[in-house]
Amino acid sequence: MFEDPDPIVEAVMVITSRGHTIEPDDDFENWRVDGGAWITVGDLLALAICLGLSAGNGKVH
Repeated sequence: MFEDPDPIVEAVMVITSRGHTIEPDDDFENWRVDGGAWITVGDLLALAICLGLSAGNGKVH
């Protein structure tokens, strides 16, 4: 059967679809959004939610 979608992958897809750039570190544990400071995976999800990206297509669970 199908697995539940990965919330990190969904967050990255939604954020990039809105025109932002996202760059992971070598371990995919920290992320850089639009060339800013490195943030954690948890911060990436929080950013997606704070930006209102949790509704509609690309819903962040």
